[in-house]
Formats: sequence, structure tokens, C-alpha cells
Amino acid sequence: MFEQVLLVCDQQGLLGNELFAIDGCKMPSNASKEHSGTFKELEQKQKKIHKKIKHCLKEHKRLDGRKPKEKERKQAVAKAADTLQKHFDKIDQFLKNHSPRMGQGKNPKEVKSNITDNESAKMTTSKGTIQGYNGVAAVDRKHQIVVEAQAFGEGQEHHTLKPILDGISCHYQNIGIDGAILEKQVIITADTGFSNDAINPADK
Repeated sequence: MFEQVLLVCDQQGLLGNELFAIDGCKMPSNASKEHSGTFKELEQKQKKIHKKIKHCLKEHKRLDGRKPKEKERKQAVAKAADTLQKHFDKIDQFLKNHSPRMGQGKNPKEVKSNITDNESAKMTTSKGTIQGYNGVAAVDRKHQIVVEAQAFGEGQEHHTLKPILDGISCHYQNIGIDGAILEKQVIITADTGFSNDAINPADK
């Protein structure tokens, strides 16, 4: 669908194909940042939850045989234990079925995983820290037509430049405009956050 729209834009003369501007925008996902952590952090959180469960069970047992007025307290403790157990099981299943996420760069290090949306990432914005994605788009200068857009689960942008450029080339080749569009005298603009020494100028 995206490429069909691009083809129509090209047929209508809306694409200048002279300058592409690239920029990103951090967007929240439907995932809690409290459910994020490295595998070591998640294991530590799991141990803390286990201790809380044991405390709840001990309290529940203490309340057995008490007067009726303790009934509400006993129900609340049982509910808390059930909620904690579900959280414990969720972390346990995640640790068993996933591997640590590694970041981008020359010396990749483990980055925080998220047990509800493991493709998202915790990232800093002007409005605080969010759990989400970095949406990166490239637009054609002539009429601000979006020619490529992707979502990346990492706040840093330097590793997103090549995938975006590759995406532009792929779209242009698929719809028969010009598969070698970036090999011509096309200007690419982006802020310093996209700077990537690993990309050879000849590849741009």
C-alpha cells in the first residue's frame, strides 16, 4: 500500500527526488516501563516478588481462624498474593523463553528488555522517560511526501540511518522509479543524532 501511494505521487509529479530529509520522533507504546530491565534486574525483581508472596501466605495463614472482622483483611491478602504470583509467573516465562537484548554499536551491550513488548525500549524524551519506539521518517522536499518510515526499539538514532536509506532505495526500485536514486546527486539531510561513521559516503 505504501509503495502504491508513492507510485501515484510520482505519477502526479509530487516527488522532486532531489532532497530527502530524515528525522525521528519518540512515541510511547502500550507497555509499562516498570516491566523493563536487564535479565539480571528481572531476576532480582522476581526474587523480591517471591519474598512478598511468602509474606502474604504467612499473613494469610495467621489470619486463619480469626474473628469475622478479619475476613476482609484475609481476602485482600489472598488477592495480593494472587496478583504477585501472576507477575512472578510472567517474568519467569519471559526469562525462560527469551534471550537478553543487545544494543547497537561496535561493542554491543545488553539493553533493557520489556516483558510486555520486547521490541520497544525505554527512552528519554523532552517530557520524561517513556517505554516506546523511535519513529524515523524520510520525506521528499518538494511536497513533504513521506518516502520511507520505520519504527525502531532504541532511542539512539545513529544506527537507523542505513536502514532508512536502504528502505528508500528498495521502495524506488520496487515501483520502478529509480533503484539507484541515492547514487545520484541526491541531498540527504539529518541532524547530528544520525551521524554514523560506519557508513561509507559512497554507500549513501
